[in-house]
Amino acid sequence: MRRLLWFTTFALCVAGVTTARGDAAKSIAWEKFDEDDGIAVYRRDVAGSPVVALRGDGYVDAPLLRVASVLVDTKRATEWIDSLAEARTLRQISEDEYVEWDHIATPFVLKDRDFVFRAKLELHAKQKQVVLNYHSVADPDAPKTDYIRGEFLFGSFVLTAVDGGKRTRVMAEVLCDPKGSVAKWMVNLFQKSWPHNTIMSLRTQVAKRDIKDNEKLRQALIHEGF
Repeated sequence: MRRLLWFTTFALCVAGVTTARGDAAKSIAWEKFDEDDGIAVYRRDVAGSPVVALRGDGYVDAPLLRVASVLVDTKRATEWIDSLAEARTLRQISEDEYVEWDHIATPFVLKDRDFVFRAKLELHAKQKQVVLNYHSVADPDAPKTDYIRGEFLFGSFVLTAVDGGKRTRVMAEVLCDPKGSVAKWMVNLFQKSWPHNTIMSLRTQVAKRDIKDNEKLRQALIHEGF
């Protein structure tokens, strides 16, 4: 089961997809193809690639601050992100921006991957939204490993407070290149489950009794007028 879930996550990563292709995908409408547990799943074609980009859209029964706190908690990311063996904040650039290194454990037939990416939080009080955008960067503090270094072309979580702040709408998107070589049939076969599994895992994580709100994020939201 764990290998299957890993393939689901890995399937989002498109070997050889260029930034130009990612930009081209933005002009193509999202197509809904599934819905389960209140989570809608969408696909979008990427020009010149047989692999599609994915989006998940669902609700989490927790306030905006709690969900956002889980997303930025690097120390506990391995608890809910499938196949994430290690996660480390390399540098805090500012209160709302940081560089992170992640190590993804893969089945024995494949070499492990790692990712170095820059993440930035955006707070939009008028829309009651917190947005986390991330993309790969080169960083001198990244660990030297024998893993294959993948690349996030684009990733985001858009969190919107709903029901008077009692719940949060989560929209998750990602498109990445794992480098190395992965059979396209494998990518196309397993990628469909990623949005659903990600939001379901997020629901489980925020419900844990020992999850605490990020105090700095709380103060930032108050300052911005949330």
